[in-house]
Amino acid sequence: MLAVGRELLIGRTLNTNAQWMGRRLARKGTRLAEITTVDDDLGEIAAGLKGCLGRRADFVIVVGGLGPTPDDMTLKGISKGIRMGLRSNEEALSLIREHYARRNLSTIEMTPARKKMATLPVGAKPVRNEVGTAPGVRLELEGTTVFCLPGVPSEMKSIFRESVEPEITKRLGKLYRKCISLKIEGIYESALAPTIESELRRHPDAYIKSHPRGIKEGKSRIELDVAMVSEDRETAEESAVQIVREIKSEIEAAGATVVSERGTAPSGRK
Repeated sequence: MLAVGRELLIGRTLNTNAQWMGRRLARKGTRLAEITTVDDDLGEIAAGLKGCLGRRADFVIVVGGLGPTPDDMTLKGISKGIRMGLRSNEEALSLIREHYARRNLSTIEMTPARKKMATLPVGAKPVRNEVGTAPGVRLELEGTTVFCLPGVPSEMKSIFRESVEPEITKRLGKLYRKCISLKIEGIYESALAPTIESELRRHPDAYIKSHPRGIKEGKSRIELDVAMVSEDRETAEESAVQIVREIKSEIEAAGATVVSERGTAPSGRK
């Protein structure tokens, strides 16, 4: 994910888009490999895109900077990064006009600022935005599919659900994710670390992450997440359950207590 916007870098806006997208992708068995945040600057956007493309990811999702104001320069920055010109796109213009018509604003003037939202890199295709004005954008670059989405959360989520997610599902196929969370009392994270390390050696494809929750009533408290992803639903379930069983055995042997265990049914892309 390439997030564009100075407001994210100066603390004016919390990047809830990244959190939402990361959580949604993880629940479907895949994940964000990297989140890069750059300024509203042509050179920074171009360099950020090049860095993302260099990772040879299946998808790069660029979020923010598609609007009509001068600081919305994502598409110009992408154009600079891939050395392709910008061109007014008739389909994008049609989508913008359609948006205004749905809101009884069909007579609104197509000013240069509004036309700017329909000026796309050569070879790019607009993506319908059911919530806002600026269309999303899709293009293929060096074997990677790049989607550009508006930064307004409601618009980003709508386009992601309707257009991006189905393509991710089609590209990556069936995956299932089983997650189990434990709440543990009576053991410090440093004492739990060898157990986690041992489990990761036995199950290198697992995700095992501890979250310290401080000390209460003299007892250290930790939340532990265990997740497995597999192309087979039963494998994901059985592997996660086995890891948790082994960890609980080690925890109890150390004199600690598993206060609660919460699991999710294997979720994923069908």
